[in-house]
Amino acid sequence: MNREQQLAEALVGLADSFADDVDPVVLLDRLAADCRQITGADAVGIMVAPLRGGLRTMAVTDDRVALVELFQLQTDEGPCVDCYRLGERVDATDLATSTDRWPQAAPLAREMGFRSMHALPLRVHNQPIGAVNLLLNTAGGLPELDLHLVQALADVTAVALVNWHPHPLRPDDVSTRVQAAVAAKATVEIAAGMVAEHGGLTIPEAHAALRAYARHTGDRLTQVTQALVRRSLTPETVLTA
Repeated sequence: MNREQQLAEALVGLADSFADDVDPVVLLDRLAADCRQITGADAVGIMVAPLRGGLRTMAVTDDRVALVELFQLQTDEGPCVDCYRLGERVDATDLATSTDRWPQAAPLAREMGFRSMHALPLRVHNQPIGAVNLLLNTAGGLPELDLHLVQALADVTAVALVNWHPHPLRPDDVSTRVQAAVAAKATVEIAAGMVAEHGGLTIPEAHAALRAYARHTGDRLTQVTQALVRRSLTPETVLTA
């Protein structure tokens, strides 16, 4: 199986997690296994932050990872800890040269047989909720494309994780959410018509203006269009922002 097929299967598995209400532990185990298979990393670990703070190991593909992650937590240092605090990827492409930054965690990781490591954030709306650790037995790290693929999988998994609920969706819940999406689309079309009429634009141009305004304000597109329909926002404001 080539990497394209592996990635496709991973994405299908994530889609199933939304549809089947997969248990979060299974979801994170699947992410760890997919990341290892797609990148060829020697070991993968997933850590998540509970409400009381800190990090907790949720999935590992190798018992050595659990020891490295536990030591990072105990010493409050290491790529995973920094990744969670900063909310951005941390690369340690040669742990032999990382002892100045992580004087305790780097030597332990090398003692466990690892020579390089990447930590990528699990995040939702740029808010970190944990980290994905990729460990390799050789120095040099992983290619940039592989790291981008892992980040994409991690982002989708994080969304699935925060939307997980112990009670599966009922058929009525699904129908209600679909109806809400249809209603939101209708509101967008009404708002686009208002902007087009006010500015003498085509409908595609009006849609582009609405999206640009939403990006500018940081609001959701549906929030902007609902405000237009309710008359709490004017088309002129959208067009002149």
